[in-house]
Amino acid sequence: MNDNNSEKKNRKSAIETAYAYLASRMRTTAEVRKHLESKGYPEEEITEAVNELIGMRYLDDYLFALRYYEYNHEKKRGALRAERELAEKGVDRETARNAKDDFLYENKVNEFEDALDIALKEVFIPSDIYGAPPVMKEVDERLTAKIARKLEGKGFAKGDIFRVLDSIRREAREYGDD
Repeated sequence: MNDNNSEKKNRKSAIETAYAYLASRMRTTAEVRKHLESKGYPEEEITEAVNELIGMRYLDDYLFALRYYEYNHEKKRGALRAERELAEKGVDRETARNAKDDFLYENKVNEFEDALDIALKEVFIPSDIYGAPPVMKEVDERLTAKIARKLEGKGFAKGDIFRVLDSIRREAREYGDD
């Protein structure tokens, strides 16, 4: 009996455990909730801890999503991939979409241009150290399929991918006419 009492005294509260979990990086509300559940805290204590963290702005799924879109953009990934990953992290769809719209608007992000930049790196062989101009690879079905898979994997919208492929095919025709 005495051991049980000292064990309860030494056990951290849910809020203390949540603080420690948040110390290394931002987390979503769902991630914190899941972590506390895995530690065996009762639902009432988890809810109380999560609400306190939200009230103190240590937990903010919208801000988390905004930062996540920023991180994905820096990594040259599309918003669809970030949206999918945020859903996996427990951010609700509406919060994720609002953060995406705000991020894209405030940062004047043009995902078509981002996707085109990535695709052009697949199409052109860079110049050599002597300053020769870049050489365009043959734009065939195999190359366009490779580019489409790469852009889709990076989370770009299908509409942007089709526009990129059209643009590359057009450029290849013009390049070949020179």
